Amino acid sequence: MIKDRIKYSIFTMCAVIVLCSIGALVFLTHDNWVVTTITTLTTITGVFAVWLQMQKGKKLNEGEFILNLRKQFVDNPHLFQLTLKLEKYDRSDKKINPFNEDDISDIAAYMTFFEVMYMLIKRDIIKLHMIDLLFAFHFFLLINNPRIQEIELIPCQDYYIDVYKLYYEWTSYRKSKNMPIYGQDNDILTKIDERLLMQIYKGMKK
Repeated sequence: MIKDRIKYSIFTMCAVIVLCSIGALVFLTHDNWVVTTITTLTTITGVFAVWLQMQKGKKLNEGEFILNLRKQFVDNPHLFQLTLKLEKYDRSDKKINPFNEDDISDIAAYMTFFEVMYMLIKRDIIKLHMIDLLFAFHFFLLINNPRIQEIELIPCQDYYIDVYKLYYEWTSYRKSKNMPIYGQDNDILTKIDERLLMQIYKGMKK
């Protein structure tokens, strides 16, 4: 128990130090890459903290764990603001593109959240069906948005291959349950390079 507390404390201290250091760089340099990095690290830290909490005491059941993940998603200002923007666009006539380079750091954080989710699934910490109800809409709302695809998901597709693997598994799961897939007309897998598709399909066969 004491060792677990020490590990948890060390992780927390390191995370704070790293985030504060990058925060200082943001203030001093105003570099967009640095902004994207700190946003992404904040997302990873939040999700990983939930996982550590579960591992430390083994007291959280599956439902509590998923609700805590949901809280991490909702409480993250970068994810929350982008979600609002995505929903507002989805309700519009879509003639005006509200997304630009200023949104890239938030998009990266959004994708990183689901990349970590994929890691948790692959390590059998959570199951896909456990996150489907709470996260499916948000996931497909972003990844099948043609404007988001245009400015980030396609130009930087090599960085998001794990998220595309999750997309493939998630769509397969929903199809097997006769459940709708939001934005399927803009299926991201029909737009990325064939070499990445081969990696995705090959990885799913293992």
